[in-house]
Amino acid sequence: MSDARLPIRSLREEAGLGGGDEVDRALAGLVEEGRRSWPGLQVSVPSFLRHVARHLPDLGAPGAHLSALHAADLYLACACGERAPGAVEAFLSRHEADLDAALRGLNVPPAQRDELRQEVLEKLIVGRTGAPPKIGDYAGRGPLGGWVRVATIRTALNALKQKRHDHLTAGAELDDAREHSAPDPELAFLKAHYRDEVSQALKDAFAGLPADERNVLRLYFLDGLGIDKIAAVYGVHRATAARWVTRGREALLKGMQELLGQRLGIERAEVESVVGIVRSQLHLAVSSLFRE
Repeated sequence: MSDARLPIRSLREEAGLGGGDEVDRALAGLVEEGRRSWPGLQVSVPSFLRHVARHLPDLGAPGAHLSALHAADLYLACACGERAPGAVEAFLSRHEADLDAALRGLNVPPAQRDELRQEVLEKLIVGRTGAPPKIGDYAGRGPLGGWVRVATIRTALNALKQKRHDHLTAGAELDDAREHSAPDPELAFLKAHYRDEVSQALKDAFAGLPADERNVLRLYFLDGLGIDKIAAVYGVHRATAARWVTRGREALLKGMQELLGQRLGIERAEVESVVGIVRSQLHLAVSSLFRE
């Protein structure tokens, strides 16, 4: 048994992870693969296990799920989050091209793109005062390169939105302006009768989706990326991206319908009517109800 595996059980318990020998073996394997892939990065075993433990709610039950994680990528992300010497350089050597490709896909002027690049790097892997690097959110379920592309797009779009917001007239909300200029009777009915219930059901249904589906829906509904751009972000055919959006949308609506049926205590037909209104106005509803 290697040095990495000797303290695993006590460290696992210290990190708050359940399980027995199977989990210990899986965790030891993650540590060993991470160290083998990045021998120049020094990450303590307790720090790495705490990083894994923090993401267990997203991973489901431990054991076999742990063995399926992208250990080398998870180790690199943890090293960046822990500010290990050489971690930023290692990240850039492996994923700078992913980051730059995602920014080029936004079709912003080169000068603005350079500014966004610095903002993205600061938020993702450097962090700001009082805010840890966002790379700590990476849970290892998929390749880090894909996570970097999605996180770059979202971070950059949020920065662009903030810049646009700064130019709006004080107190003028973009959503209110849109609603006043183009009122919709069905959406008005929805807001008048079930606004809070639908809002909460949408949020809860959204939170219950797998992380991959949440990311795709965020890009599509919240960030306004079309099918072609989503396909470019993930490096897949546009038909695949379209299927992902459709599948995520239907799962969101189904989850919302189930929750509303449980919570409202109204006839099934009325629940279906409410869901039908949300379906016809889904883009506006999601944008309004989930905008951070």
